[in-house]
Amino acid sequence: MLRTLIQDAAVSSAKACSHAEVEPRHVLFALAKHFRERPECAECFAPAKRALDPPGNSYGQPAVSEAATAMLDTLKTDDDAIAALKAAFPATGDASSGGVAPQTAEEGASKAEAGTASAADAEAIGDILKELDALTGLGNVKAQVRKIIAVVQANTEREKAGLKAVKPGLHLVFTGPPGTGKTTVARIVARLYAAAGALPGAKFTEASRSDLVAGYVGQTAIKTREVIDRSKPGVLFIDEAYALTPSSGVDFGHEAIATLVKAMEDFRTEFAVIVAGYEDEMTEFIGSNPGLRSRFKTYIDFPDYKPAELKEIFERMVSDVGLTLADGAGAAAERVFTRAADKQDFGNARFARSLFEQAYARMAARAALDGAVTVDELTTLLPEDIDDDLSMLSKETRRIGF
Repeated sequence: MLRTLIQDAAVSSAKACSHAEVEPRHVLFALAKHFRERPECAECFAPAKRALDPPGNSYGQPAVSEAATAMLDTLKTDDDAIAALKAAFPATGDASSGGVAPQTAEEGASKAEAGTASAADAEAIGDILKELDALTGLGNVKAQVRKIIAVVQANTEREKAGLKAVKPGLHLVFTGPPGTGKTTVARIVARLYAAAGALPGAKFTEASRSDLVAGYVGQTAIKTREVIDRSKPGVLFIDEAYALTPSSGVDFGHEAIATLVKAMEDFRTEFAVIVAGYEDEMTEFIGSNPGLRSRFKTYIDFPDYKPAELKEIFERMVSDVGLTLADGAGAAAERVFTRAADKQDFGNARFARSLFEQAYARMAARAALDGAVTVDELTTLLPEDIDDDLSMLSKETRRIGF
């Protein structure tokens, strides 16, 4: 059923953006993605994706808002869905331009603009650093980010005084396993760069190999340049960047790397690049091109979370959706994290999210056993709701190889 398909996709996009609620903008993005291959909908995808900015900071399962539900209820047929999509994003003649509609078509353009340069420029560095400090664990990561921003601030003050400044390299390498907060910290760094005046805007753009590499000669450079242009002014974040490392003579990853390296020099005052991935693979990636070695000077390592830290993340997810933990439930979760920590496919915060979602499902199933579900039965997670079956690890994200 179309409605169910789009709702699931909208929930996924809200979760990926760390938004607490599924809003109409998430529904519209799901529609734009679903109908992307339709000629009449092709121009809708770019503004629909931009409408998802800025990211949130919610760890819990996003709830579907009333406004999103109302929009979903109108999706009876493909024609209904396409009409809703085109009404929200009128054709502009250029897929790279056009308004966005986070909540309504009228609000779209102004909110998208606020999500780029102006919004972060108005932020205070201290307020953003408080958000960084509020993240669980990551003590060394926080210290390194603070050091980078301190250098930026010092240079700004020296320039104001007419002194020569040593410009810092804003391009960063984040190394570590999945689920350790690399994307979240990258978003914060983008805002810090803008607030400190290192970059003229705080736009945050995520990209992967599929966004940069094409299947034909000459097309990869064009595709990569489009992503770079879309990233300015702000930060381009490439997760699992090692996937760009050429694996054969016909691999166009080298073309994407060459285009990226040139842009990092040509537009060094307009955007920064943060690449992320497993440490060994990232070492190989940086070593694959002399330009990468000369431009990426700062490495920040993201270690696995400790079981106690994962328990804290789990408890935050529970709190974010208005649930409470019964006595012993938190300890049960920490025991699961302790057992899972040594497993090969451990997903850190992603595993914590999976554990929470399974606990929520068990609570719901328990409440439905007598055939009459009440709100009182849906407010507390019990120790028996915490699933200690580690088979879910096999479903966590694995390394991607090319």
